[in-house]
Amino acid sequence: MAKYINPATDFGFKRIFKDEEITREFLNALLQKDDSETHIKSVTITDGEFDESNKDARRVIYDVHCTTDTGEQFVIEMQNDSQIFFSERIVFYLSRAASTQQGKGCLKYIDENGVEQKKDWNYHLKKIYGVFFMNFKDDNKENEYGLSHFAFMETSHKFVDTRVFQYWKIQMPIYRDMKASDCNDVIDKWLFNLSNMDTMETALAFKDEIPVFKRLEKMATYSALTPQQQMQYNDSFNNYLAYMGQQEYKLREGIKIGHAEGHAEGLSEGLAKGRAEGLSEGLAKGRTEGRAEGRAEGRAEDLAEQAISIARKLKAKGTLSIDEIAEMTGLTPDEINTL
Repeated sequence: MAKYINPATDFGFKRIFKDEEITREFLNALLQKDDSETHIKSVTITDGEFDESNKDARRVIYDVHCTTDTGEQFVIEMQNDSQIFFSERIVFYLSRAASTQQGKGCLKYIDENGVEQKKDWNYHLKKIYGVFFMNFKDDNKENEYGLSHFAFMETSHKFVDTRVFQYWKIQMPIYRDMKASDCNDVIDKWLFNLSNMDTMETALAFKDEIPVFKRLEKMATYSALTPQQQMQYNDSFNNYLAYMGQQEYKLREGIKIGHAEGHAEGLSEGLAKGRAEGLSEGLAKGRTEGRAEGRAEGRAEDLAEQAISIARKLKAKGTLSIDEIAEMTGLTPDEINTL
């Protein structure tokens, strides 16, 4: 068993981010990257599972909600696999959080004389933030950053229109490729530790520099868990391994199927083309050239397209090296690096 628990597991993620001191200091480091004057005094964990409608997703998506002392809401999520419309789902989740602030016709409040008063709701929203840990690389090729910050922005002049909705994407594979010396600021140091702790064999990096890391290290140390907690973590870790293994198996099977389908389609196209050309140029020559050309064109086009698609997904997951992806897909490392 590793020295530290894996934050990409359900147990590990919630063990860390349901600790209010750790979460407060993490969020301060995140916000202070853009605004050094921001300071959260306290956070309250408000709930656990945000979306109970999809039980199967709990194996790949975990979330924690918290509210700050000034009323801002945070959705902190770990996602272990990419999905179609991931960014759109982020907007949907934050919109659902916003809907909980909606006024019901009018707002009631107590004035300075202790009398209940009413006024219309004017759409004043507390800020809603999303923090999305991605245990894979972003499908958006333009997002080459380990940490990226999004808000409603005017596209021509680049000014923020409203800061009510903001979210961050954290690409953990990028932080796994970093060295401790590559970290430029406090949030980089947080994300470096969180992305790499499951493989660390010694103390967390920067522990002597950032005091809260001592608490993070204590909370994340496997041997510090009670026997019952160790059993819970082991179950969570096994579920994580099973899911990731299933995903890798599907990708490998997809490659095999892609090769088989590409070969069959190329052969069929070659036979058809061979027959057509054989009518005009001679049956024997048509069959020979048609089959050869059909196999080459059909197989090359289909397999190249599928290999590129599969290689892009494998590269996005960040679990295999470029050479391993090249061996599995038949593409060259240079071709994979350009995806």
